[in-house]
Amino acid sequence: MVERKESWTSLASLLGTLAFCQTFLRMVLPPELRHVSLKFLTRAFRCFSSYCYFDIAEMEGVKTNELYNAVHLYLSSFASTSASASRLSLTRARNSSVTTFGLSSNDSIADVFDGVTVQWEHAVTQRQSQPSPWRPLPDEKRSFKLRIRKRDKDLILNSYLDYIMERLIYTNSRSSESHGRPWEAVPFKHPSTFDTLAMDPEKKRDIMEDLRDFAAGQAFYQRTGRAWKRGYLLYGPPGTGKSSMIAAMANFLGYDIYDLELTEVPSNSELRKLLMKTSSKSIIVIEDIDCSVNLSNRSKAPKAPALQSYSADPDAPDAASGGKNWNNTMTLSGLLNFTDGLWSCCGSERIFVFTTNHIDKLDPALLRSGRMDMHICMSYCSYPALQILLHNYLGSEGKDLSEAAASELREAVEKAKMTPADISEVLIKKRRNREKAVSELLEVMKARAEGKEEYGGLRDKCESNGVEEEEQEKRALESPKEVSDRENDSCQKVEDQEEKKAN
Repeated sequence: MVERKESWTSLASLLGTLAFCQTFLRMVLPPELRHVSLKFLTRAFRCFSSYCYFDIAEMEGVKTNELYNAVHLYLSSFASTSASASRLSLTRARNSSVTTFGLSSNDSIADVFDGVTVQWEHAVTQRQSQPSPWRPLPDEKRSFKLRIRKRDKDLILNSYLDYIMERLIYTNSRSSESHGRPWEAVPFKHPSTFDTLAMDPEKKRDIMEDLRDFAAGQAFYQRTGRAWKRGYLLYGPPGTGKSSMIAAMANFLGYDIYDLELTEVPSNSELRKLLMKTSSKSIIVIEDIDCSVNLSNRSKAPKAPALQSYSADPDAPDAASGGKNWNNTMTLSGLLNFTDGLWSCCGSERIFVFTTNHIDKLDPALLRSGRMDMHICMSYCSYPALQILLHNYLGSEGKDLSEAAASELREAVEKAKMTPADISEVLIKKRRNREKAVSELLEVMKARAEGKEEYGGLRDKCESNGVEEEEQEKRALESPKEVSDRENDSCQKVEDQEEKKAN
């Protein structure tokens, strides 16, 4: 009991001495000298420490740090199963059953890479002031702090960060824009490559060579005074592999993908903001561009199309946008400037890819060189493409067909006009039995060629009635005023024709 009392007395005496020294130093040393001394002691401590620290801020000036986003997604992918995470944040989107785990503010989590343990901390502080009133930043200043051992520095800064910065696919939405994030990202895991892509090998080699020239063409583009970008137009019937082609291009170059949904872009200015938030070494994709907004061929249109609106009442605010008027005022001119205007040069090493099922519906201004430099026709499956599909689904033996079977398949595939998606569906069902797969595929192709297959006949009927159905869809989407104007124009044309006949 006496020893314990003496221990407490000694501790109190020590604390009193420390408090006296602290007060004495504050009185004797000015604040500037104390700050310098503290900074010196911190550096001295780090010199003798076996750890080093790195900060990864959310914002670089007014631009988003892509490494921060990649780290955030990476840590969220295993946070729920990590034993070192004591506190996690949970988020779930509306009408979704998927819960996303994240690292809470000022909490830490451990990770192991190639036998090396690293420590991540999510630091969140309040921002004191805004650097620019024209481009306000979030009120909170977020960053990730990485602690590693000095001997592991080379491994972590090279291989580990490259592992984290694996390819991402981004998409835009009004909900993300309202939260100050124009793009939402998830890891890109599509397995498509040019080796597995069902396409004529010679055409694939041309595309790959063009992509290689682009990726290695920084000096060429700078010397010729051109923006370091390139445009590709993929067109053809549905199911011919346009999306798989985009994934193969991204995997071939190692680029991120920005999937731009035009129906979520309210104006030309918002489109420019989205472009400014994209990174270099990326592919900006607009799929089914003929169906996204009204970008039809102006040479075939009787009059300028009305601007598309997502609200029946132009003055009515959209409830999903928090009371904002989200009427779409984006124009063809805005999209043209997006792909080939001055704003398209705000980044480098970027590829624009548009896809469409009806190339004749697009305005020629959108298709010219400089915007869409390379037009790639994704057509029906040919025999060389069929060989690739047989190899993908039936293994290496898929190419080792008898001469009779190969001859029958070559003749049938040219007449059947089946897409790679249709053929893949047949092969998937019978992939465990090579003989049955080949024989059934041959029967399906022969039936398609003869027009006896049920869904083949339905497809032909749909294709023949496609123009009429699309016209009916357009009429259904028109407002009553547009319908009235169109009917009045039609009646006026009939009256003019009858008057000419009478004269």
